[in-house]
Amino acid sequence: MEFFDKLGANLTNAGRTVSMSARNFSDTNSLKREINNEKRSIQQKYAEIGQLYYEKFNNDPGCDFFEQVDSILTSMRHIESLEEEIQEVQNRRPELVPIPEGNKTVEPRVHPTAMVCMQCGQTYETTQIFCANCGQKLTPQYPTGAAAALAPEQTAADVQSVPVSEASNTDTETVDAAPAAQADAPAENAAPAEPVKDAPAAPVDPNAPRFCTNCGAKAPADSVFCAQCGNKLV
Repeated sequence: MEFFDKLGANLTNAGRTVSMSARNFSDTNSLKREINNEKRSIQQKYAEIGQLYYEKFNNDPGCDFFEQVDSILTSMRHIESLEEEIQEVQNRRPELVPIPEGNKTVEPRVHPTAMVCMQCGQTYETTQIFCANCGQKLTPQYPTGAAAALAPEQTAADVQSVPVSEASNTDTETVDAAPAAQADAPAENAAPAEPVKDAPAAPVDPNAPRFCTNCGAKAPADSVFCAQCGNKLV
């Protein structure tokens, strides 16, 4: 029984010792913080006194602490100089090197060499738009890459289509010129009118050109459709 009493007393004493040590450590740190706060307060008061003294005697060469006052003035001037250098550094810009422009190659314009009908396979000049055989719209055929590189660039005048209005006006004027001239000619020494008899129909020339009733464009005799508007010839 005495053994257990001694053991309990030792454990109690050990716990109290640890608790007291922790409390002492905490109280010591608290007191040290108060001391540091008082020291910082004293340093702040010293700084305030020094600033007040500097403001009062900075222009008095005969003051008791003129050396320290002059050192502060020198440091202030140095700070102003450093701030100006900082501003110059921030305003600096890199000197850029001009980038050379590469050789700009202009590819020549490639114009079609022919117009091809994709339905019946007929080939026409570049001024044609529709197939004269089947009326299908023509597809331009371009030269191959090697031929296009070796061939000189064509001008727009070489491939410009003839306006439909010009073709129709020219052809219709030619056809209508003879009947108009005959109608305007004076009837001098005209023979007396005779009864009109049924005359045999004049033979149709198979090689005579044909004209589109839609746009008036001239077409070869063997054409079935107009090459300009695709209308079926009659």
